[in-house]
Amino acid sequence: MTSGPLLRAHLDPLADLPVAFDYDHLSLVPRVASTLSHRSDASPEVRLGALTLRLPLVAAPMPDVCGPLMCRALGVAGALGVLHRFQSVAEQVADFNDSHDAAPTTVGAAIGVTGDYRDRFIGLYGAGCRIVCIDTANGAHEQVGSAVEWIREQADDVFIIAGNVATAEAFRWLEDRGVDAIRVGIAGGSVCETRTETAVYAPTPHAVAEAAQVRRRALIIGDSGVRKPADMCKLLALGADVVMVGSALAGTREAPGRVIVVDGKKVKIMRGAASFSVQQQAGTEDPGYVEGTETLVPYKGGVDDVVRRYLAGLRSSMSYMDARTLEDYRRNVSFIVLR
Repeated sequence: MTSGPLLRAHLDPLADLPVAFDYDHLSLVPRVASTLSHRSDASPEVRLGALTLRLPLVAAPMPDVCGPLMCRALGVAGALGVLHRFQSVAEQVADFNDSHDAAPTTVGAAIGVTGDYRDRFIGLYGAGCRIVCIDTANGAHEQVGSAVEWIREQADDVFIIAGNVATAEAFRWLEDRGVDAIRVGIAGGSVCETRTETAVYAPTPHAVAEAAQVRRRALIIGDSGVRKPADMCKLLALGADVVMVGSALAGTREAPGRVIVVDGKKVKIMRGAASFSVQQQAGTEDPGYVEGTETLVPYKGGVDDVVRRYLAGLRSSMSYMDARTLEDYRRNVSFIVLR
């Protein structure tokens, strides 16, 4: 006769599964008296390879988010742009050359793991690119591991970003293969349909917390669902080193694409990487499977306003926690669960 834990598992197969939490389930609270006279005393700098970011924010390598103008603006602001790969090698190299003035190492670029990815890497590396993002939906894949190994054979001075992953096991798998920074978060983006099409999804805060528990060396890039400064603060407090954003930047003047007027309001288009039109743009004439959507986002003006808001919000949050650095921030922060 079944009894004890076996009976409970039989009656309720979900009883022992972990309970995930999302952005709205958490709040940060200060438990120490702050000694910062002003939020400007907080310095959220982080090292990303040879680059020092004054704001731990990276633009997602999406066609409607990050082009040369975005890379230039973010570079001036102390953040990082990563050029998307949904174009020819020659076009991406040209965009890379147009994305910086004298310091090519301040711009990143994305490649895939099939097709022309080797030619793409060679072209970008030759142009001076030293931050390469292996841009895939499922980072825990043998093709990603093979691409990392091949890149390391070509050059030893490349900072490799890869992902995405959503669990501690997948994070460790990529870290063991020598990836320098790992994108953590699956299906939380505003134009991602992975959750509805595949049932694969983990809230980014929960995934970041898992990764932080096992991280030994690689940076954690919290990626998916960062729509406001508070979201960035929560991911950094949970252990992320950097956050990656898409929709927050897509409506700015520097994002690729034209401003259009719909019902009297200025908007710009934002498309998921696996959307129908982006797949067509990448060379697939009639995509048979679509895992991304296309939407309109409000026009926001210059990206400087967005960056200033995120930086001010983070510094203010750090000041609440008596934190002059992100290390202080994580050490001093406390969480409460909102029910």
